[in-house]
Amino acid sequence: MSDKDKVVGKALYLELRSTNQTYQVLITPDGISTNGKNVPSMIYRRQISAAKPRKGWKHGNFPTLSMDEFGVFQKRSKDDAMSLSASRLEFHSSTLNQLAAYHYKIYKQPILVEVSAEDLEGIRNGKTPYKILGRITRVRRTLGFGESLFVS
Repeated sequence: MSDKDKVVGKALYLELRSTNQTYQVLITPDGISTNGKNVPSMIYRRQISAAKPRKGWKHGNFPTLSMDEFGVFQKRSKDDAMSLSASRLEFHSSTLNQLAAYHYKIYKQPILVEVSAEDLEGIRNGKTPYKILGRITRVRRTLGFGESLFVS
């Protein structure tokens, strides 16, 4: 296995559905790219429907881990790590609360897929992680999600 194919973490995919729309969320892990660069966790999201089935993915990053002047992740205490985790969860809680208020429900189950150092290099360069999304599509098929991403 080459360094670019090395698994560096797992990405979380959530598919939330309401009556006629689907809200997709992909959260990638922190990690090191193939070029040895630190890549913070990112969140990708989009809302699709029969009327707009091919909307693009929007992305943003979570509050990040501390890095020194050389871009090396700093070690942190368990309390600091827990605090960062809480702030990351709070970061999108308003969006998730709004989705719940509009009666969106998790469809089937959350999905975890492997992320490679090469995937993180693309993310670091601002690209939508289509290889990760392809893995998610294959897992969706295996788990019986069906081909449609929304209720028609």
